[in-house]
Amino acid sequence: MRRCLMVFEPPDGGVAENVARLASGLRAHGWEPWAAGPGESPFYETLAEAGVPIARLPFQRGYGRPLLDAQAFRRVVGILERHRFDLVHAHSAKAGVLARLATRVVPTPTVYSPHCFPFVGPWGFTRRTFATGLERLLGSSTEAVLCVADQERRLALANGVARDEQLHVVYNGSAPCVEGLAPDQDLKAFASEGPIAGCIAVLRPQKGVHFFVDAAALVFSELPDARLAVIGNGELRQELEAQGRDLGLDGRLRFFDYAGPAARQLSVLDVFVLPSLWEAFPISVLEAMACGVPPVATDVGGTGEAIEDGVSGLLCPPHDHAALAEQIVALLKDPGRRAAMSDAGRRRHHELFGLERMVAQTAAVYDRVVA
Repeated sequence: MRRCLMVFEPPDGGVAENVARLASGLRAHGWEPWAAGPGESPFYETLAEAGVPIARLPFQRGYGRPLLDAQAFRRVVGILERHRFDLVHAHSAKAGVLARLATRVVPTPTVYSPHCFPFVGPWGFTRRTFATGLERLLGSSTEAVLCVADQERRLALANGVARDEQLHVVYNGSAPCVEGLAPDQDLKAFASEGPIAGCIAVLRPQKGVHFFVDAAALVFSELPDARLAVIGNGELRQELEAQGRDLGLDGRLRFFDYAGPAARQLSVLDVFVLPSLWEAFPISVLEAMACGVPPVATDVGGTGEAIEDGVSGLLCPPHDHAALAEQIVALLKDPGRRAAMSDAGRRRHHELFGLERMVAQTAAVYDRVVA
C-alpha cells in the first residue's frame, strides 16, 4: 500500500475537516495516510479513530513566528527522512509553503490544495504581491494542484501559479446528514418562538458574520416574530455580541456555542446563512443541503458552484447586508419554497458532493502523480 503524508496548518474549519474526511477514506483506495498538523485540532479524534498516525507541529497562524515556522519545517523534513512516503499532500497556504520546501530537501512527489489562495482576500498590495510570487515559485516544484472549485482553477491560471496540466478540480464533499441526533436543546427552545435562520461558522473576519448581524434589524422589520442565531466560536465572538447589543435586537438575535456534528443545529433551522467575504468552496453549505436546510450565501469563490441559485438555495453579493436580509426574509416567509429547495438541495448533495466521490477523485490524482 502506498503511503502519503498530509500536512495541514489550520486546526479547525473546512481545511482540517477536509483532511480528516479524506484521510478516513483513503485506505479503501490503496493509500495509507499519515497526518502532520498543529498542536491541537478537534479533528484529531476522527483521525485517531481511523488509525491515522499523527505528528503535531508548532504551527501558528500567519508568519509572525519565524522560529516556530523553522521548527515546523525541520520536523517535516525529519518525518520525510525517517519514513518512506510516496507522496506529500499539503493543505492550505502555509502548510503548502513549508511542505513543498521540505520536499525539495527530501525529494517527494507533492500535491497542493490551497483551500483558498493566500492572495485572495482584503489584503494590501505588498501581501498580495508577495503571496502571488511565492505561489508561482513553489508551483514549479508541485506535481499537482488540487482545486476545490473551477473558480479556484481559473484563479490559478489567471495568476500564473500553475500550468493547466498541473491543475485538477475535486469538489469538497461532506457526509450525509446524520439522522436521529438529539438537536441542540437551547437552540430548539429559541426556534420555538418563530421561524429561524442561523449562521454556523468559525467567527473570524472571512466569514462576514457582522453583515448577518447588521441584516437582523431589516429582517425583524419585515418579520417581527423571526429569530436569528449565530452558532460558533472564534476570535470575533465578543465583538459580534457587542454589535448585537448595540443594535438593540431585544433577544431576537442570540449566540450559541457550536457542538458538532452540525446536524444537531441544522435540524432546528429553517434557513442556513453563510455571509462570507471570500471563500474557496465552503463545506458548511454542503452540510446544510445534505440536511435539507435551504442556504442563503454570498456568491464568493466556488459557492455558486455548490448552490444552484433559486433551486437549491439563494445567492447574494458579499458586503451587502440589505441584500442578505432580503433573501433571508424571502425564504422565511415562504414555507413552500423552502420545502422545494430542501428536496433539491438533498438531491444535489447526493449527486455531486458526497464524501466517497471526493476521496476517489483525490486518490485518482495521487495515482496519476506517482505513476
